[in-house]
Amino acid sequence: MSLKSRCVAGIAALGIAAALTGHASAQEPVDLTIASFKSGSSWFVYSATIGEILRKVLPEGSTIDTPPLGGGYANVRLVSAGKADMALSHGMTNRWAKEGIVAYDAPIKNIRGLLGGLDTYYLNVTAADAEPGTSVKAYFTEVNPRAVVGLNPPGSMATFAGEMLLAEAGASQEQLEATGGRYSYIPIPDIIAGFADGTVDATPQMITVGHPMTTEISQKADVVQLSPSPELLDVMAQKYGFGTAVLPAGTFRGQDEDITLPSTNTTLIASADMSDDLAYAIVKSLIENAEQLKSSHGALADFNPEDAWKPELVNLPLHPGAIRYFKERGWME
Repeated sequence: MSLKSRCVAGIAALGIAAALTGHASAQEPVDLTIASFKSGSSWFVYSATIGEILRKVLPEGSTIDTPPLGGGYANVRLVSAGKADMALSHGMTNRWAKEGIVAYDAPIKNIRGLLGGLDTYYLNVTAADAEPGTSVKAYFTEVNPRAVVGLNPPGSMATFAGEMLLAEAGASQEQLEATGGRYSYIPIPDIIAGFADGTVDATPQMITVGHPMTTEISQKADVVQLSPSPELLDVMAQKYGFGTAVLPAGTFRGQDEDITLPSTNTTLIASADMSDDLAYAIVKSLIENAEQLKSSHGALADFNPEDAWKPELVNLPLHPGAIRYFKERGWME
């Protein structure tokens, strides 16, 4: 570690100690679990880096577990049920949970936001045997109506959102089976291998710039990223709350043009039962080590800490400890 890095870590450690001073549990170790997603995913990289940052500054003897479990909408439930203390979650999913809509039967009231705007996530469909610029609907109804669609096992946001997108494009499981195609729910390594050996034709995924899975697929097979029509983008926004964002040209091999896709962002959430002091200390440490966080993955490069509190990014009530930090910085009124 460089002298500068050691100084930053030391300052952050003093900051957390100061944040906890004066309370009975001031220097007591804490045990935290951060839910993310499977090994090889962007979120797994994020959580590992968050764990590295926090291990440097939490009281001696603290443990931070970053297991490869959960997924986009499962993570809210893990935190709500007390199976994880913190989790990465999509801003859009937070809204669903808060309002009890789409993936949730009732509002979930015991989760809080720590920060948001970490990145931009795109709902993307990678497909073989198609020309660049092919729309999602045209691919499944005209180009390859017998397509085998590789989907992650149920429980991930990629699968849930992918099923919604395909259904709105006229390629639901029933519609595709009627034309000789099918859905195949298989692990990520099998989807990647399926593109390489021709047994998988398409996959919907929630991706980032530099997304490991999509990068590997595009390196091993001749694929394109399908282009949702403006009408499909509007439906995804109106029915499900997606935003839109541009996936820059050159993000993946064979993608020579910008593509406008449904989008959301990554947030960090916590249990409402987390102490205000601990939440404050976690947010303080991550914001003050933002450069380490941003350097861990290309998708985090544009993270702006000054915007991390904004309601349109977090879509949950902020934890009081997070509010305290953002107000101290002068970013919140």
